[in-house]
Amino acid sequence: MAYFAGAARFLLLTAVGITGNPSTANAVSGWRSDLDWAALTSKLSSSASLIDTSYDNYAGECGPEFYQPSPTNHALIDQPSGMCLPHLMLGWEMSWARPSENGHLNQTFNQAFEDLILKPPADFQSWLVDPTNPRLNLPSKVLFPVVASDVVAAVNFAKENGLEISVKNSGHSYQGASSKKNTLLLNMNRYTHYAPTGITNCDTSSIAVPSWVAEDLSNQACLLSFAKNKSSLIRVGGGENFDKVYRAVIAANEKEGYKYHVVGGGAGTVSPMGWSWQGGLAGTTGGRLYGFGVDQVVQLEMVLPNGAHVKFGPTDWEDASAEGFTVPRTKLVSGVCRSNPDEHDEEKWIWERCPEDFDIDFNDLWFAVRGGGGGTWGVVTSVLLQLHDYLPLSPYAFNLPPSEECSAIAPQFEEFKAHYYISAPYLLNVTKEHSFACGSSDEQTFVWCYGDDDVKQAWTRFL
Repeated sequence: MAYFAGAARFLLLTAVGITGNPSTANAVSGWRSDLDWAALTSKLSSSASLIDTSYDNYAGECGPEFYQPSPTNHALIDQPSGMCLPHLMLGWEMSWARPSENGHLNQTFNQAFEDLILKPPADFQSWLVDPTNPRLNLPSKVLFPVVASDVVAAVNFAKENGLEISVKNSGHSYQGASSKKNTLLLNMNRYTHYAPTGITNCDTSSIAVPSWVAEDLSNQACLLSFAKNKSSLIRVGGGENFDKVYRAVIAANEKEGYKYHVVGGGAGTVSPMGWSWQGGLAGTTGGRLYGFGVDQVVQLEMVLPNGAHVKFGPTDWEDASAEGFTVPRTKLVSGVCRSNPDEHDEEKWIWERCPEDFDIDFNDLWFAVRGGGGGTWGVVTSVLLQLHDYLPLSPYAFNLPPSEECSAIAPQFEEFKAHYYISAPYLLNVTKEHSFACGSSDEQTFVWCYGDDDVKQAWTRFL
């Protein structure tokens, strides 16, 4: 691992030259100049922007951050071009800058390992500073949507002109999944931020007929929350990450008296729009108590490949507590389409039954998005997440001084965590409720517990 870290650092240092090339010609300027881009911009809201991008943007805006002692994704997210990725090498296909016209079909894994880790060749730096390198995997047009109608316009334009779309929410993907060459990139970072004012406290008195869901789904999220014995939700915009969500929840707690808890990612730059759709582990935010990230989703809003702006979620469910489930089982998912998709003002949106020829199976779409990747099936513009009752957090750190005596305890601590979390909490005289309230992420020595816990007492008993 130490050798890998050293090699990775070498790669970053050799890339210093990429920022020293400001005069490089824009190799992709005017990408698809044969298209009527003015027709697209004429349909965008006044705050949306469509820009040409190139290798120079990536090198000049993103490169310098990786030379910092402690580079952060936070500093990369707001760069003007919207092209930055969480690791420098993700700007090239397969994170491999060796030039190739055929995707390295004739190269072996050993060659990649040697290039990137064992012995970077002498011309490695020249690969990185070459704006014509066929391995570059950067978009040439970036659109910053602000409202859903901007996304609708972009999807329709792409459909009409045979363009491929790539989507970036936070960009927190170490596979570089949010970047692809020869695509129109929709960077959602400037999309409407709902979270700061997005908390809803459901009130049964405000729902005229609590026994059924309204046709426009206006009460669907609250009815489903009541079925889960919950009463609060938060709406999150398509470009908001968990840093913004957590800050919104903290602000509400400080104002209203600590009422809310949200299940989310372990890093602030993780977005619900990527994390949730891949399951969403939540070892540090109460996932063992409240479920995966995907379990927090109550309602979805997205733009589909056909240009339809839809809203959908479960509308019929049944109690499944007799089978050991703590949430109701979904029986039916319903959705509506916006009948005025060109309207920019959200207060004027009209949600109605989708046209028959759209042929949207919302049952399949609900399960596909929640596990099959949101961006695979459309552009997620907002999501309603379940909020839970606030519980105080107690973090515990198992820090071992560099001594033989303490190192000998490390295996015992791992065994203790396994018992406490999974295999046999009863052996530690720990209740199931206390066990579920605690978690950790991967190999970390931290244990994060919510509510009343007995970790210290259990550890003492275990020893």
